[in-house]
Amino acid sequence: MSKAIAEMRGLFRAEKGNNQAYFAWLAPVRMLVITIVAFGYASTMPRGPGNAEYFNMFGYDPSWYGIQIIFMISGFLALHSLCRHGSAFKFLLSRIVRNFPALVVFSGLVILVLFPLFAVPMASGDTRLSQHLVYFLKVVTCLDPAVVTPGLLDNALYMCVVQGGIWTFRWGLIAFATTALLWAIGGLRNPRMLLLLTLGATMAYAAIVAFAVGNPDVVSGQAMQAVVTGLRLGWVYLAGMCLYAYRAILSRSLAVPFGFLVLAAIQYFFLPWTPLIEICAELGLGYLVFLAMTSRMPVPKKMDKLPDLSLGLYIYNWPTAQITLLVMPALTPYTLFAISFPITVLLSYVTWFLVSRKINFRLREYVQAQSA
Repeated sequence: MSKAIAEMRGLFRAEKGNNQAYFAWLAPVRMLVITIVAFGYASTMPRGPGNAEYFNMFGYDPSWYGIQIIFMISGFLALHSLCRHGSAFKFLLSRIVRNFPALVVFSGLVILVLFPLFAVPMASGDTRLSQHLVYFLKVVTCLDPAVVTPGLLDNALYMCVVQGGIWTFRWGLIAFATTALLWAIGGLRNPRMLLLLTLGATMAYAAIVAFAVGNPDVVSGQAMQAVVTGLRLGWVYLAGMCLYAYRAILSRSLAVPFGFLVLAAIQYFFLPWTPLIEICAELGLGYLVFLAMTSRMPVPKKMDKLPDLSLGLYIYNWPTAQITLLVMPALTPYTLFAISFPITVLLSYVTWFLVSRKINFRLREYVQAQSA
């Protein structure tokens, strides 16, 4: 194990010394993926639940592909971070510190801005203060970041929901905590062990989904749904780790991702449905993202100066679209996205400039100082 981690660290140092901009495309690519997620949400929001998003592919919505790719990127960066400093504690601390302030800002805006402007009076039950306190704690601790907000958007097609993709933060926290634990006990330091773990999680997801389709009554409970969701996000997170662990020997040919996509298309159009359609499609799209974010091509100067607004875009895109639609209910999906997404970008930039920028800079200094 010590030899494996030494090899990983050696690869990282070589990359850093030979090419300082090795991950220069990370921020633009990640923001593009989140933009696709936001468009998928906006495309169905005026039509309500049960309607497929625009550009649905192989039976799966673009927002789902995007969320899974975000988890794949997170897995890639998780192993990168651990190979750099080797500390499970620093890894977990950095993830919590990066996300916590943005969640606080989001919760504060919901409580202090959206409720006073758009909420209806409470008919009975808890006081507004206790409701806000419970809501705030559930969101910032990620115990239930998808908690609904009674009294706000009660008449929307997606009633009471302003959270959007924030529900995934709980799964992200679970993934980070599990990563830190497995790293501390040596479970992620051997690339072969990591590959076996990834294959096992992928096969487990495929098996349980196939079983669920044939036995819907058996797997309808919340516990089983949680298992399915955890495996659905978990296998791509582990796949991202494998992409990092084996990046030096992976092909950079576009034939690989397009081969996976063609395989998914053949299964979808000519063969009976199986969970492998989603898995092949996600591997194809994820590999494309891997090639893009690790590209050695220089980033254009104007693009290189852009801050990484990924976290803000992910948090704000759904509530911004919801409120925009509430104010202008006649909007079509395309016009909704055209109006709401620039507002999302503005909110993301303000949050980054006032909150995240300084915190991330100090956190980076701390990790680098401790790793020296």
